[in-house]
Amino acid sequence: MQMKRTASFLLAPVSVMFIMLSVFFVGRMFPFGYNTLSWCDMNQQVIPFLMDFKDILSGKANMFLNMQNAGGMSFWGVFLFFISSPFSLLVAFVNKADFYLFMNILVLLKMMTCALTASVFFHFRFKHLGMLQNTAISVMYAFCGYTMFYYQNQVWLDVMYLFPILLIGLIKLTEEGNILLYVLSFSAILTVNFYLSYMVSVFLMLSAGVYVCFFAKKGIRRKNILLLGISTLITALITCVVWLPSLMQYVASARTGNLFTSLRVGGLISRLDTTFPVILCSGAIFSALILYLLFASQLRPKIGFPFIIFLLTVIPVFIEPINKMWQTGNYQAFPVRYGYITIFFGLILFAALLSEINQENRLASSNSISVFGGMLAVSAVFLAECLIFYKEYDVVTVYTETLWGNSASFRFILLFSLAAGLAYLVLLLLYKFNLMSRIAFSVLLCVMVVLECVFNSGIYIASSANNGEAQSSVIDLSERIPDDSFYRVKTEEKYFDVNLMGSLGYNTLSHYTSLTGQDFMFTMKKLGYSSYWMEVNSNGGTKLTDAIMGNRYTILRKGTAISGEKQIYQNEKYEIRETDDTLPVGFVIHADQIGAFKTLPDTTRLKTQQFLFESLFHTKDKLFTYYEPTVFNNIAYSSDNKYSLTYPDNSAEGSIVYRIPVEGTETLYFDCFDRLSNSLIEHINSSFNILVNGLTVQDDYPNQSNNGILNLGTYRNQTVEVEIQVLKEVNAKSFGIAGLQDDVLKKAVGTTATAQLKQSGNKIIGTADAADDRSYLFLPVTDDKGYTATVNGNQANIYSVLDSMMAIKLNKGKNEISVSYIPPGFQLGISLSVLGIVIFILFLILLKRGFYQKIQFLEIPATVLFALLCIGVFAAVYIFPLIIFYWR
Repeated sequence: MQMKRTASFLLAPVSVMFIMLSVFFVGRMFPFGYNTLSWCDMNQQVIPFLMDFKDILSGKANMFLNMQNAGGMSFWGVFLFFISSPFSLLVAFVNKADFYLFMNILVLLKMMTCALTASVFFHFRFKHLGMLQNTAISVMYAFCGYTMFYYQNQVWLDVMYLFPILLIGLIKLTEEGNILLYVLSFSAILTVNFYLSYMVSVFLMLSAGVYVCFFAKKGIRRKNILLLGISTLITALITCVVWLPSLMQYVASARTGNLFTSLRVGGLISRLDTTFPVILCSGAIFSALILYLLFASQLRPKIGFPFIIFLLTVIPVFIEPINKMWQTGNYQAFPVRYGYITIFFGLILFAALLSEINQENRLASSNSISVFGGMLAVSAVFLAECLIFYKEYDVVTVYTETLWGNSASFRFILLFSLAAGLAYLVLLLLYKFNLMSRIAFSVLLCVMVVLECVFNSGIYIASSANNGEAQSSVIDLSERIPDDSFYRVKTEEKYFDVNLMGSLGYNTLSHYTSLTGQDFMFTMKKLGYSSYWMEVNSNGGTKLTDAIMGNRYTILRKGTAISGEKQIYQNEKYEIRETDDTLPVGFVIHADQIGAFKTLPDTTRLKTQQFLFESLFHTKDKLFTYYEPTVFNNIAYSSDNKYSLTYPDNSAEGSIVYRIPVEGTETLYFDCFDRLSNSLIEHINSSFNILVNGLTVQDDYPNQSNNGILNLGTYRNQTVEVEIQVLKEVNAKSFGIAGLQDDVLKKAVGTTATAQLKQSGNKIIGTADAADDRSYLFLPVTDDKGYTATVNGNQANIYSVLDSMMAIKLNKGKNEISVSYIPPGFQLGISLSVLGIVIFILFLILLKRGFYQKIQFLEIPATVLFALLCIGVFAAVYIFPLIIFYWR
């Protein structure tokens, strides 16, 4: 009996494995080829951070102070946002070069786990479901639209497979008063992804309110409310070490925006071509809805619970302001991040109806006409699938190219879903009216599920197949620099996903996540490095900023390096070169008043460079020469409050020419910049083509990949002609050309006292010699208030300089320096987590000894508070966004 039960649980994940392996085989995807399903966020974030995690597991990097991202940041929040899954531990056994291929296996394992936990839930909740029926519905969950659309954010699948266990925990809490599984499963969800836990919390409040009001037994309602409240508070305490530092990091990021502005922009109806297909992938849900509406009066009242929750969670799929509120007020893409909840409750409704029919029709038998009718319905779905794949495959697979659907793809997906939903409905009706036996129905149901799974995975997984070894030349750059000092590596241009820089094992300024710090991003923008949205790249800047930020090595496309730069390594695509005249990360500066350069000046980015030079090198030498235009061709030019370039004759054609007499050796830079923001597209984008001595240096500048200060080249004793072709009228805060005197920078760098620092765990340690008592260690690392410092064993103040970087007061002579980092909120969080675990264990023990009777008096205030919270959550999520939307 036990073996049969185990086999029934394993049948669903095994079925998922065979279906997915078949898809992999057809798509020549690993392990049957060298194609990967990895694309979009999996390429940009998941894989690089798993590589970082591999380095952390091997002791090469630190979970707290991670210098491989954003010039030094907490990896704790990044880990909990993207990869905090038990499956992530498997990367310890995989080579970095194979990570793109390994993603196929990782997604497969998580889909199998989704099927397993769903099977456990359906077996627990619906005893009358047959083994094949249970398997079919569980496989539906694994291949649902949420998986198909969002597998690239693979940690979301961890929340998805934990959700059925959370529901079992809720049932045990409400029906048995047992809080153990609820606390453990909710804690697990908070741990694997604290961001999606917000949506789980919204669901818990709404569903608990609906259940208590309409479905719970009257005698135990108040007890359920009190236990749920206590259990949730205990869960919050236990996971405090997870959500508190992560929340603080998120709040400090550039992602947070104005809620009211977000709710007011856009339309009332969501992008149905992208939101609705997430639900459409499960056609059985719609057959269940129709069957429920037809026979609701004949069904047990409790079946109405999944129906109501489905309706509550499907509303945001259609209403955009409510959709945004389900996702913390805004989103950039992936507009149905709560969709697994909607889908699972639709499948629960399907399972509940099927369980009811099973009880009614224990002795139902088939007749040939009914079976033929069922087969005909299934065959129609198969025909629709073949026709769409054969004739419209490029149309329906648009999502994996653009991250959004369109009207054409929506039509065909809707057509298939209607056919599938109708087929499911025909099978259900035939079975309900005793026209088909249980085994015949179950077999045809499984066939339908396979057809639907193949269709969905063919559109959203097979179509994403791409070469899993495409980045091998990038991964090959890892561990190629024989230098154990404290340095950073940059790229000359954006050649590949920015997070791959850190995953190579190199310290870098590059980073892209929702946790990119606003202070860091805006400082990098002011210094002239390229960035957009939440992405900061290491390209851009000047030789000066590279020197002070420790960018000692540069990755370039093979054959594009300037002669004279020392080559460190080269492969078939890229090379690594050592940059002249740079400093390590950390050097000694002199300042009469450290507060004098606490902030960067409110001026152009090119003029900011001279301020940096004078402040950090304690000099009045002239490093930059600023040049004025020589010729204007159909351009009206003004530089009063802002730089304005307009066309006098409205011809939309014009240019500015600079004829620059270079004396000595100068590196020329051009810049156009307007405002600090994290916008996807700036109004000044694609304003210029830049030519130097008749050769094109950059087209469509600025752009997403290159909007930092633009290097025009290094010249010596010659006249350089720079033509700026103006592609549209421009109004910007920063504009112009400046020349950096290479010899002046070389002299300043050569006479600067450097610190001998290194990273050790979550510390930066080392020594620095100070010539006098007005010396400071300049540390170009963003201070997020998690740092503490000691100098010669004594606590030292950390001063904020240049908007967000650090300076530490030194003593005259040799200084032993230690800068430690613990993420803000972590220490408080871990203390509260320990307290929560203790309280949890004590509460479990006391409950077994009748302790509940002593706290029963709390039921009434808990009920009042619960009612207020439920009403508040419903109003905040469903009413407030509509009020703001219409009040604009």
